[in-house]
Amino acid sequence: MSFFTEEEISNLQITNMILHVVGSDEFVAEPVREIEHEEFFIARILDTSADAIYTFREHSATKALLESIARGTSTFERGAQSLSATFSRWHVNSSRDGALFIFEMSTENASTKIYSLIKYDYSEAIEQASPEDGGLLRRIVHAFVADKKAIQKSALIRVVNGEAELLVCARDRMKRAPEIVDYFANFLDVVRSMSDQELNLKVVALLRETLSACKADLPTSVPSAFSVAKGALAQRREINEDAIIDSILLAAGNPTDERVISRLQTTTQRKIRTAKIENLVFPTDQTVLGRPPMRRIRTTEGVTVLYPDGVGMSVVREPKASGGEIITINTQSITEDKLVSDNPR
Repeated sequence: MSFFTEEEISNLQITNMILHVVGSDEFVAEPVREIEHEEFFIARILDTSADAIYTFREHSATKALLESIARGTSTFERGAQSLSATFSRWHVNSSRDGALFIFEMSTENASTKIYSLIKYDYSEAIEQASPEDGGLLRRIVHAFVADKKAIQKSALIRVVNGEAELLVCARDRMKRAPEIVDYFANFLDVVRSMSDQELNLKVVALLRETLSACKADLPTSVPSAFSVAKGALAQRREINEDAIIDSILLAAGNPTDERVISRLQTTTQRKIRTAKIENLVFPTDQTVLGRPPMRRIRTTEGVTVLYPDGVGMSVVREPKASGGEIITINTQSITEDKLVSDNPR
């Protein structure tokens, strides 16, 4: 759900749409388009949905123009043309040419209108004609494909009774999530309403609450499981829903019982929705999550192993009946493998 409620998703309809080419060429205003391929475009719009962490500035021109469209003081066509022209002016030369879609959508609530802005990259595609037409392949240059990666920028704004909500869902493929490039932020006239540190703090609270709610499924105490989950996330470059769920499963000992897995996943997803970080991606903040302590093992054979403690099954130690241990390291890749001199100069 994230930006959209379940009721909105069930009743979402496109009431107006317009498309403008943006890039190096001179901007040309286009008329409102007939609504076509509605199911395809609604699916793309839902792909852009995430909990909102941007907010309009007080005197945002984009906010004011969307409100005038919703109130009917400006037609959708005229207002969307103006928005598109402004976007085109902000569009920098380093950005790829593409198409800016603006959609107006209705919901189950007559007083609510939702606006979607999507900057779509042009993509090349090959279409095969039907057998009766010879089955030939046709090259399409300006194709809009069902691929999230083709969406370069997007924004979702909800307007209720002619007043735009301050929170805006904005995403940008050109920046490390959840940041957006300067010209897109300037066009929308928005600022971040929640820092990466605040998002990480939400995750820490979420981990504790989830594990407390699922303590019956934990092989250890809640504090021990919390330490494992927090340590697992601390090793990530970025945090998203999958990373949070994986850390909870790891803290629960990576259960194999499908019922336990389902309970853990369902509870975690519910906590993510409550924390309003659904579908968000953001960098790990080590000042919040901390780095796990390092464990050093030294063997009688002169082998030294140094690894983050609490990483779960990446390092497995199995006692042998005859004494000693078998140490197994499961890794995605080796990042360093070289001979080290006993007397480095």
